[in-house]
Amino acid sequence: MRKILTTILLLLFATIINAQNQVGLPSISNFSRQVYEAGKQTRCIGQDRRGIMYFANDDGLLVYDGTYWNTYQLPNKSIVRSLMIDNDRIYVGGQQEFGYFYFDSNNALVYHSFKDIIPPKENEFTDVWNVIKWGDDIFFRSAKRIFWLHGNTIKAYESINWGFLGVTRNLLVAEQFETGLVYFSNGKWIPLPNGDDFKGHNTVVKAITDFTGDMSLITTLKNGLYTIRDKDIEKFKSPDVTAISQDNLYSACVLDGNLTAIATNLNGLYIIDSQGKVVQHLTKKHGLQKNNIMYVFADRNKNLWLGLDNGIDLIAHDNAIAHINPDNENKSPGYAAIVYKNNLYLGTASGVYRAPLQNADQLNQTAAQFNIIEKSQGQVWGMNIVNDHLLISHNEGAYIVNGNAASPLDETTGFWLFRPLGSQTPAPLMLAGTYNGINLYSYENGQFVNKKQHTHFESAKFVAIEGNNIWAAHPYKGLYRIYFDTAGVLQNKLYNDKNKILSENHNHVFNVQGKIVLTTGKGIFEFDPAINDFKRSDFFTKIFGNASVSYLKDDAHGNIWFIQDKKPGVIDCSDPHQPKIVFIPELNSVIMSNGEEFIYPYNNSNVLIGSEEGFYNVDYEKYKNNKRSVSVLLRKITASSKTDSVLFGGYLSLKDTTSSVETVKFSRSISYKYNSVQFEFSSPIFVQQADYSCRLKGFESEWSPWSKKAEKSYTNLPAGDYTFEVKAKDDLGNVSPVSTFSFTVLPPWYRTIVAYLVYLLLFAYIIYWFYKRQQKKYLLNQKIKLQKQQEKYEAEQERLQFEHQRVVEKNEREIIQLRNEKLEAEVAHKNTELASNTMTLLQKREVLNKIKEELVPLRELDSEKEAKTVRKIIKLINDQLETDDDWDRFANYFDKVNNDFLKTLKDKFPQLTATDLKLCAYLRINLSSKEIANLLNISIRGVETSRYRLRKKLDLPNETGLFDFLAMVGE
Repeated sequence: MRKILTTILLLLFATIINAQNQVGLPSISNFSRQVYEAGKQTRCIGQDRRGIMYFANDDGLLVYDGTYWNTYQLPNKSIVRSLMIDNDRIYVGGQQEFGYFYFDSNNALVYHSFKDIIPPKENEFTDVWNVIKWGDDIFFRSAKRIFWLHGNTIKAYESINWGFLGVTRNLLVAEQFETGLVYFSNGKWIPLPNGDDFKGHNTVVKAITDFTGDMSLITTLKNGLYTIRDKDIEKFKSPDVTAISQDNLYSACVLDGNLTAIATNLNGLYIIDSQGKVVQHLTKKHGLQKNNIMYVFADRNKNLWLGLDNGIDLIAHDNAIAHINPDNENKSPGYAAIVYKNNLYLGTASGVYRAPLQNADQLNQTAAQFNIIEKSQGQVWGMNIVNDHLLISHNEGAYIVNGNAASPLDETTGFWLFRPLGSQTPAPLMLAGTYNGINLYSYENGQFVNKKQHTHFESAKFVAIEGNNIWAAHPYKGLYRIYFDTAGVLQNKLYNDKNKILSENHNHVFNVQGKIVLTTGKGIFEFDPAINDFKRSDFFTKIFGNASVSYLKDDAHGNIWFIQDKKPGVIDCSDPHQPKIVFIPELNSVIMSNGEEFIYPYNNSNVLIGSEEGFYNVDYEKYKNNKRSVSVLLRKITASSKTDSVLFGGYLSLKDTTSSVETVKFSRSISYKYNSVQFEFSSPIFVQQADYSCRLKGFESEWSPWSKKAEKSYTNLPAGDYTFEVKAKDDLGNVSPVSTFSFTVLPPWYRTIVAYLVYLLLFAYIIYWFYKRQQKKYLLNQKIKLQKQQEKYEAEQERLQFEHQRVVEKNEREIIQLRNEKLEAEVAHKNTELASNTMTLLQKREVLNKIKEELVPLRELDSEKEAKTVRKIIKLINDQLETDDDWDRFANYFDKVNNDFLKTLKDKFPQLTATDLKLCAYLRINLSSKEIANLLNISIRGVETSRYRLRKKLDLPNETGLFDFLAMVGE
């Protein structure tokens, strides 16, 4: 019976908790162990004054600065169970180890152990589960001992089991097995009044935190919550706390004076108020990685960090943006939202959901969970209130909401929207944008009646009405004007785009601040009734230029919400003379696009924006006034050569911080060979992505463009003084102070003072050497000069001798020439004589032959005596003609004149006869064939025959002339 009653009470409490839970969920970031690359469990979390987060992890001390994760191991590489940050020291407790991390000379994190100063008898202990600062002392708790670090000495307090150690309101409290709850005073542990419930670990304490007023809150594993005031302990009772106590309360932290976060290892995270009511419950289905939470910590910006059994989660608790997903199971996209009769209605891809509002000004808070409207299941495109009726635009038709159900109005086609016509209330006519065009409905007797009038052209998803002007836009089909003809029949007409303002896609029409506004890929245009046409909007063009905007929606405060390039934002018109754009980059990657954009500005604290999973509620008033300080941290500076040299390890001691705001100023000198420097930086704004801008003074004068890249490298820097400057900017445009790092690249060895002294000595030596060289060269030149003069004199003598010799030789040549000329003259004379003799001989023989020819007929005379006398004369003539004396004299004389021509010819050609030699001689002196025939006493034909035979004997080729050959003999 007791079990049944307990179960009923738990169910009742669970119902109460669910009824009070907020539907607006904060943004949750998940960090798996694959992201931070360390152990799975995190049992303690802390934050230093710079905003850097520290985690007691299975693999060591895990550090996160908003960009980089780093793990630092203990000497024995054990698990880090606990940590506590005190100024420049991060105290940690591990397994058989405790000590602190500090910053060395390079501002890198290094570890110092306390094991050397632990009393020898107390040196055996197991895990250190708590590290607590109290006053100026540090306390470390293991299961059997609590170690008290006082100055440079350690004292140990033993127990059967120390179950917990914590501090609140200057009270150091521990849980001791024998005594229960005790507090520390004057070196002793004193039992707290009414602490008997905690003896023997009947009640396991997991956390102690400040609470409302002057009370502290004690969190136990399974026995709920206790309060402590002035050392008096009382049970904290509330139905919600009783219910959640069954989930194993594992950790707690204070969010503010009214809210406390309680982590469980069975059912996620609870946030309770000062009355013990659960205001929010977050579990795995809401975005946590696990329901098993081992530690919860609130950072300085009221973000909640959860150390999970496997992973780390970050909850942006104090963020101005909350996530509302009415369908957690399906995580359907959000297309429409509206507040109607104190209920919040959300239209999604799976239907319309309703939740009563607990606070009409806060859509995040509802009195119950969302329930789906019956018969609304399926794709919902929009919701509109017309004549105090809530109408649903559905993929399957038009529906009217009645209570918790929907009834059909028109199921002939799919619907996009509803718009009343006219200024009357209630409106007598209503237009509906459908899949096929525009339908017309009348309002009669409190009901909408289908007038059976429609104008079908294209899907009418975008419709704007202002007075008698009705326009419908199709993204890529164009723009249509809707009107009633003279018979009152609904008609449409395609817009004549004579000014080419429409684009091939992205044509939309909206009602904005009493105007019809057309957005296209070419800019934003307004309908001007004076010209009955659209013209470019001066207001929007001044803000957006000709850029394309896909969605516009004005709110009650004159602001205009928009979506541009899938980025949501608002034109803030709180100052009408100077409107400004405020983007909301946190939603860039999650909102709807491609014509499905949706924004519902309910009020300045509640702006619902449709997303791929439900809706995001933006508290715009809080968002734009969020002026949290932004800082930028230099996390690592490395100079590179063949090896890397760490110039700055990323951690700052108090002496290195110039003010309460992060402004780092350092100065380092580095060798020239390390003149390639890399900077890593970060900004601890964990729920946003920071942008960075930097410059290296001394190398560049302009700041770099804003970028999310958190590193910068410079290579091959020349010697000189440099100052690296970096600043960060959050999503709201808040800019951090500049962090700086000054360094000097020393000149290379060949540009140092010692090198210059060496250069001076070397220069002096070179001057001396050059002087000696020049001196040696001068002496050598003088020697060479004398030698050259001697050689010149000798050469001159040789020249004179040569000139004399040449004159002598010239004279000899002239004498020889004269002799040769004389000889040639003599030869010419002899040749002349020879020719003359030859001619004389020829003439003689011719005369003789003629006489002979004259005497031959006289032989036949009768007179014997005369005949005899004639024969005697003829014989004498023949003897004279046949004698060889003339030839011998001729040959002898001819050889003398022609270098023994005949003798040489006979030697070369012994087969030649005397007649052949005569022929050759006659040919040599160029006698004609007739003249040769007379000399040889033969016919001219006989001469030709003899010439032919002579060529044969001389073996002359056809191309060689006989005269030419004979002219060369004897040469």
